[in-house]
Amino acid sequence: MSFMNELPLTGVKNARDLGGIMTADGKRIKDKKLIRSGALCGATGEDLRILFEDYDVKTVIDLRTARERKLMPNPCMPDISEIWNPLYMEDIQGLGVFKPDDTDILMNRLKSMFILDTDREILREDAAKQVRDMVVTDGFDPEASMARLYQKFVNNQIIQKQVKQFFSIIANRRGGAILWHCTAGKDRTGVITALLLHVLGVPKETIIANYELSAESSEDAVDFLLGQMFPGNTAEAEKLRSLAKPLFGVKTCYIRSFFDAVERDYVSVDNYLQKAIEIHVDNVVRLRSLYLD
Repeated sequence: MSFMNELPLTGVKNARDLGGIMTADGKRIKDKKLIRSGALCGATGEDLRILFEDYDVKTVIDLRTARERKLMPNPCMPDISEIWNPLYMEDIQGLGVFKPDDTDILMNRLKSMFILDTDREILREDAAKQVRDMVVTDGFDPEASMARLYQKFVNNQIIQKQVKQFFSIIANRRGGAILWHCTAGKDRTGVITALLLHVLGVPKETIIANYELSAESSEDAVDFLLGQMFPGNTAEAEKLRSLAKPLFGVKTCYIRSFFDAVERDYVSVDNYLQKAIEIHVDNVVRLRSLYLD
């Protein structure tokens, strides 16, 4: 699959310009205005030049937790407005929607832990043990568990607040392009991007296709991470890598489950955006005027 406006970066995963995506009424998203990506910590000097000179990035929105930012800080970006807008916090278990013993939380935290700490043997071994114990449990369904995680994004009030803040930032842009990122650039970034594309009038199937592009971009990184967790060519290691892969990968059923939960609880995505996120008609008009041709 060819990538839709993939940026030519070597140290940043899932970096794509949303420019050129068509809306249902025949308009298109402007080029070099809205960029989504994975973490910038591995960006090379040339990557940064491309972002800040070729794509005129002026604002970077970091959706990661404080722990992720500490372990994997962004590079120094002089003259760039860097805004920390975590989609959720480390203590998200106490919010009511997520339960302390919910394995979905464990999975999501483990994903971040492992991606961040592949060079820390103790943490890597601990993460590998917890993932191993989880995936070999009778009846464990990784895809269903990840789908439930996406559904739980919908009614979490902290997440709703942070999504509202994200839309406020991009609606008040003052020149240049905006880039937003999490760690892998697929779950948090994927949900935020899906909602933004909907606000701009992009059809659902196009939104889902855009989300799915992260699968190909992440494939090599996911295989590397799983190889670090479960090394070797034994049948057992291969089985564990296969069982754990859905926890780290991208499946269209994940973003579809998010939309399904929105429509189940709010009837429509538009109603969800108005009632839960407080994105009203005037906000939609402003965003479309800013980012559509």
